[in-house]
Amino acid sequence: MKTIVTYFFASALLFTGLNAAAQGVDPKFAAIHKQFYLQFPKTITFVQKTENYRADTLFRTQTWYEAGSLPNLFRIDIGDPKDGNAVIYRGDSTYNFRKGKLARATVDPNILVYLLGGMYFQTIDQVQQKMKTDGFDLSKSYHTKWNGRDVDVFGTATADSTKSQLWYDSREHYLVRMMQQTPESHLECHFSQHQKTGKVWHEGYVKILVNHKLVQTETYSDFKINVQLDPSFFEPSKFGTWHWLK
Repeated sequence: MKTIVTYFFASALLFTGLNAAAQGVDPKFAAIHKQFYLQFPKTITFVQKTENYRADTLFRTQTWYEAGSLPNLFRIDIGDPKDGNAVIYRGDSTYNFRKGKLARATVDPNILVYLLGGMYFQTIDQVQQKMKTDGFDLSKSYHTKWNGRDVDVFGTATADSTKSQLWYDSREHYLVRMMQQTPESHLECHFSQHQKTGKVWHEGYVKILVNHKLVQTETYSDFKINVQLDPSFFEPSKFGTWHWLK
């Protein structure tokens, strides 16, 4: 009991020193954010083995080439970059290219770009507002186990799979599970095989489920940070003029 009391007392002291605008954020989540705030690399690149599933059956395997310029730029080249099939995320906008030409531009933010790095370039009150808009209540939390490790769950005070929530490893503070519930669907992502690069962790394997059905797995390799990336690489109007693999 003494250990538990000491832990919560320390958390309370830490909380009093955080941004007053974030009073609605659970102190444990605020501490995670503070640990990695402005510590993430500005740019990342990696290669991804992508496996797609339908009715629990693998039907396609591809290699994707991915690059990010945090906090809000990300690009995925699907298959050989020379084929011109890619997706560019710019904040809340998504640009889909097929065979070198823009096929579709939509308002469709990628929440994982934000959760896995982008949010650590914003203040805690900005993060709180963004996550509230996306359906996550960061004032609620509970403690449980996930794959044999202690985790802190933010977004609900009890086990409730109908609530949008974020699961963080209690010791290392990396994201291990995310559930986002909307009126249309239930998105769930599992993150594992974490490795530490510099001061931050990055996941090596991701499992994605939609409406509780496995749709995709991702295996990462050749992860690099602070790579020099030409800004035009994330500019839709200049698509195809430059690539980080060259």
